[in-house]
Amino acid sequence: MHDSPLALVAESIILLSVILICAKILGEFFYRYLRLPRVIGELGAGILIGPYALGGLSIGNFGPFIDVGHDSVIPVSQSLYFLANVGAVILLFEAGLETNKKRFFENIGSASFVAIGGVLLPFILGLLATLMFGFASFQSIQSLIPGLFVGAMMTATSVGITARVLGDLGKLNSSVGVTILGGAVVDDVLGILILAVIVGIETTGVVSGIGILWISVKAISFLLVLTILGSWASPWISSFIMNLGTKKGFYKEPSIHLCIALGLAFLVSGVAEKYFGLAMIIGAYSLGLALSGTILFKEIEEPIQKINGFVVPVFFTVIGMQVNLQAIFGSDSLTATLLFALVLTIFGIISKIIGSGIPALISGFDRENSWRIGVGMMPRGEVALIIGGIGLATGVISQTIFGVTIVMTIVTTILAPIMLEKSYRKNKVPK
Repeated sequence: MHDSPLALVAESIILLSVILICAKILGEFFYRYLRLPRVIGELGAGILIGPYALGGLSIGNFGPFIDVGHDSVIPVSQSLYFLANVGAVILLFEAGLETNKKRFFENIGSASFVAIGGVLLPFILGLLATLMFGFASFQSIQSLIPGLFVGAMMTATSVGITARVLGDLGKLNSSVGVTILGGAVVDDVLGILILAVIVGIETTGVVSGIGILWISVKAISFLLVLTILGSWASPWISSFIMNLGTKKGFYKEPSIHLCIALGLAFLVSGVAEKYFGLAMIIGAYSLGLALSGTILFKEIEEPIQKINGFVVPVFFTVIGMQVNLQAIFGSDSLTATLLFALVLTIFGIISKIIGSGIPALISGFDRENSWRIGVGMMPRGEVALIIGGIGLATGVISQTIFGVTIVMTIVTTILAPIMLEKSYRKNKVPK
């Protein structure tokens, strides 16, 4: 007998309650007693209660708490994964709203320069490491594909994690902050284009120049139109939304402005993903940037922050739940696999610090702020997991390679907030 729909809903609600409680308690513990960003505790909570740790255990007649099927790529239910991505969209929408638009466009040149360096060097080092340890070769295009996928994962930058840390530090609108966020957006666009090329090679065995050009035109056009046209139209959009529910002599509906703004963010995010091949978080950030500085932003700023306090910890906890360390420690060649994980993680760290930091230095930032930009571009987070999930789902990369890239992803994701926060604690710098 199958469980009733309400029974399945009840299971999801119980899981959600565990996620929220663990994420908040661990996040607060890390922040208060270890003086580390809350996001580290939230990621740790995900690893702890995930299906590859405590969540996969059976206690008596209860469990496993989170059951992962053999063909499962994302080790959580679709409903929970949906809620986690809602959190990512709202987080980036808020980050865009809080970004100083004028300063963003002033720094877009240096941000693009930083992004290009933060894509090329990581991709080369990721491919090199995979070749070094024999997980890819130049014997054929198909044998090279795993290395290309690892390189693509290395190019990713988790704008969500960096935005969270910069927001907590009050540095979201600094020159460093807008350069990192702008660079991360361009970085992800370039990374998605690289992924599209790799998928095309894997599917057809050849590279389609027309296909690559079409994908590039769609992605770049969407960003330019949304950001530039959206910025131009933002006063009218803001005025229209603000006039709803505030007619003189009538009861003011306080939630209408927030609901319509979030509805637009969800719409743009979905369109970006489904029709233009861009990550939803990029669409959300671009719309938020277009609406920044408007009256609407001032109206919805506080309620969005409260909503984020609920959904964002779910997002980061779900990222942690996808870490499968068993794929590494269960490998037939454990020593070589661990060494591969170590080398790839080191490459993952230095490739962003050097690849993005040196262009920042050339662009006019001093050494300290160039270091911060390099560190801020370091976490891979959800973008790398998405790319890895595609590779795993299509059978292009093995569970072992996926496990190794997850180690690189989680280490860079954990280290970056720690290093970034410490760099600001060391010396107080003006925005």
